[in-house]
Amino acid sequence: MNVQTKSSSVVSLLKSLIRIPSVNPIIEPTRDEEQIATFIADWFRRTRKFNVIEQKVRKNRFNVIAILPGRSSGPSLMLNGHMDTVGVSNMTIKPFDPFIEHGRMHGRGSCDMKGSIAAMMSTMLSLANSNEKLNGDVVFSGVVDEEFESIGMYELVKRFRTDAAIVGEPTSMNIATAHKGYAWLEIETTGRRIHGSTPEKGVDAIEKMAIIISQLDQLRRKHARLRHRLVGTPRIHTSTITGGSDWATVPAKCTLRLERRLIPGEKPQDSVTELKQIIAQCSKRDRKLKATVKLIHSAESIDVKRARHISLLEQELKHAEIKGRIVGVPYWTDAAVLVNRAKIPTCLFGPGNIENAHSPDEFVKIQEVINSVPIYVKTAQRYCGYI
Repeated sequence: MNVQTKSSSVVSLLKSLIRIPSVNPIIEPTRDEEQIATFIADWFRRTRKFNVIEQKVRKNRFNVIAILPGRSSGPSLMLNGHMDTVGVSNMTIKPFDPFIEHGRMHGRGSCDMKGSIAAMMSTMLSLANSNEKLNGDVVFSGVVDEEFESIGMYELVKRFRTDAAIVGEPTSMNIATAHKGYAWLEIETTGRRIHGSTPEKGVDAIEKMAIIISQLDQLRRKHARLRHRLVGTPRIHTSTITGGSDWATVPAKCTLRLERRLIPGEKPQDSVTELKQIIAQCSKRDRKLKATVKLIHSAESIDVKRARHISLLEQELKHAEIKGRIVGVPYWTDAAVLVNRAKIPTCLFGPGNIENAHSPDEFVKIQEVINSVPIYVKTAQRYCGYI
């Protein structure tokens, strides 16, 4: 198979993946990942070169694992991607009708992360067709639900482990070895409901929440003094606020939701503690201010030290004259489950710019998708080793 045919093949595969509406069902309840998972599993089965496993996660939702067995006990490598996408309500193009313009493939999921999935599937086939057999296993895993709670990845690591992993999130062809975690937090202020004609007899829960919100800059100044070498500083922002019942009533309750981005070394509980401290300070100045904090959901950061497959990946980028470098990224990924739960050294590497993920006109540069295939192939060959 010549280079031009390989390039045409991966582009065609990417188009096929984009055409499948694999929106996360929590985001759009009428969708799920079953169709794309079936497509990927069938694609691998047709080659008759892989052990293909469908791992059930929930109804209509299953992971796809394709294993290229090694010939002996060499180190194993996982190539991982998530099959779900975010929703399409904000899109300015037809989300599942891929088209090419100015060297870019447009469509929902093109960047996040069907470009990487197409490249990884092509990598697996290239490895299987090679005359050189590897010592260790190479494992492709396509998982569900990364865009919500990562139930697919949590299920995957219950059964499948490798010595190293690469997650194909869009990194603009850089190698990310660190990323932030996050905490979803909820503050509730309680007041005293009273008729709006005599507000002085009540306690306005929304006004009390406004006092707390006004103190968030105090936290931001504290965060500015904390810096990780790759991912920078912590972040906090308000997300939603609700309160009150009608025009003529002083509100008795107000609920604020916030998101806190965590740098390596921080724990989710740290974000709860700092908000409790803010509330305590506010309550000292205003005895009528009463508030509670809840940690609703969280996920930890990663900071992976230099591992052999990462060094090999870096070398292959250099050999290909691609200016990739070691970076950290501000977003969270399934790599955190591989690192923190399964203890697998993992990095992120893939085509696409994260700024284009989830966007109204999502796209990935086709040349990056094409270029990533030989990088994955050669890294796997060198890591898993020849007989």
